[in-house]
Amino acid sequence: MYIGVEEVAGFLGDDPALAMWLGELQRAGGPRDEVDVPVADTGLTHLLRLGVPAQDAAEIVAGLSELQRNPALSWLVRRCAQRTVADMGGFRPGGSWPALPDAWGRYFYVYVFLAVLPHVRAYHQQRGIPDDISWATLAALGSAVESHRQRLGTGGMDAPFWIDLHFRGGIYLLGRLGFNRGDLGFLAPAVQAAGLPAHESDPALGVHAAPTGPLDPVACDASFALATEFFARHFPEETYRLARCGSWILDEQLTEYLPADSNIIRFQRRFHLTPETHDGDADILSRIFQASPDTDLATLPRRTTLQRAVIDHLRAGRHWNIGFGWLEL
Repeated sequence: MYIGVEEVAGFLGDDPALAMWLGELQRAGGPRDEVDVPVADTGLTHLLRLGVPAQDAAEIVAGLSELQRNPALSWLVRRCAQRTVADMGGFRPGGSWPALPDAWGRYFYVYVFLAVLPHVRAYHQQRGIPDDISWATLAALGSAVESHRQRLGTGGMDAPFWIDLHFRGGIYLLGRLGFNRGDLGFLAPAVQAAGLPAHESDPALGVHAAPTGPLDPVACDASFALATEFFARHFPEETYRLARCGSWILDEQLTEYLPADSNIIRFQRRFHLTPETHDGDADILSRIFQASPDTDLATLPRRTTLQRAVIDHLRAGRHWNIGFGWLEL
């Protein structure tokens, strides 16, 4: 069924952010025929393979029938999916991902990534990426759904812009750590100061500690070794000699609370840290407690040394940072 952009605009209502998003999707161009709206027949199987919890998977599949019946919603899913498919293999964030009304938007971005799924799987196969790495990487979607329910008690999906990078072929989970293709960016002067040739556009792997348990040093060593081999084999046109990281884990204030032989401090010391920092309170509360900055600190658990450190630091009127660092591969 044909539907015009005017009807889609009517469906979205008068929210300025959604109107801007609609314009962005319209300018990106219409979907190619092969970008299909997901269907219930395969949806549940794919969702479970992507690590989506059973409760959420059932709700998502139940919503697929409404998606099929609603031309405006189908238009939006296909356009949003096409935006990612058109940049398959890219590694820069693409477009805006606005918050959407609960009435129809709780799982909207899940439907988008289900529509993208066959395309990113085909891209992985073309690159020769093993199935286990492909599915483990794409299971970030399941983690984002699970995180949303843990934080808010309702169905939804966190950080669609981050999941988009996984579904466009930019990030790969290689054992304990994830690595994204990218460039050195604003860390180039720090590398130059260490006596190495470096430019902002030089390739550099971003390093991410997946929320899957302790940062065991042996497991991290294995991930770095695998990353060197993986990208040389599957992306031979890109030469990575440096890696970069931006994370609450690289906040040097953690050394005030954690022992030198703790996994976090040992991970931090892999990197040459830079003076650059960003505000990190929201990130560390989300990562450690699945909580937001307005959460009453008295309600948070104090079972681990790290949990106690985060709480006591904030209670003292101090703040956490996102730290940045680089290393040679």
